This record gives sequence, C-alpha cells and structure tokens, in this order.
Amino acid sequence: MTHDQAQNQQSQYKLSRSETQHGKDGQHHLIKGEKGSVRLWHNEEPSANSDTALHSHAYETLGYVVSGRMELVLSGQTIALEAGDSYCVPSGAEHRFHILETLTAVETTTPSAF
Repeated sequence: MTHDQAQNQQSQYKLSRSETQHGKDGQHHLIKGEKGSVRLWHNEEPSANSDTALHSHAYETLGYVVSGRMELVLSGQTIALEAGDSYCVPSGAEHRFHILETLTAVETTTPSAF
C-alpha cells in the first residue's frame, strides 16, 4: 500500500476537529459511517428559542448527556435528562427538546442524519 493510499484509508476512519462541520441547528457533525453518524451538541444555551417544535425523523437517535439538563417530550411523556443520562428517540417518533441548563450531549443516529 502506498503512503497516499494509507492516508486515504485513514481519513475514512478518523475525522480531525478541523474537518468537522456544523449542521443547520448548530450541532457539530463529527463522523459518518456506512450505517450511522455521530454528532455533538456543545454548550447549547437555554433560551426562548431552545424549545423545538414537535417533529420526527427517518432515523433513530441514541444520546448521552455529558453536562447540563434538558427535557425530552416523547410519546406524550416529558422525560427529564441530566448529566450521565442516556436517551433513545425511535425513528418516526414525534418528539421535542427543551434545554433547561447549558447542555452538551453526544448523539448517534442510524441511519446517518447527515
């Protein structure tokens, strides 16, 4: 394998911070694989606009709250989430988030959200 081939193969497995991009809602798109992706919500502040409207996606979301607090409204239930909690939003499920305290969360989506 040549050096260029090795570099190209490595770029499929690693994405440096400088290579990440932001989504339309401010999330950091970290890396995308064949069947899913990882994104980061970093230091999202509570505000009048931090409530999302009820919506759904054609992908499943699995998340982990690194710091802060938020509420997830899912299937008519309000679920309180704080640092150390994990959550799952099934594909097609109507849901919304409300940030209560500066939030950092990591999410995986299958299939990829970006």
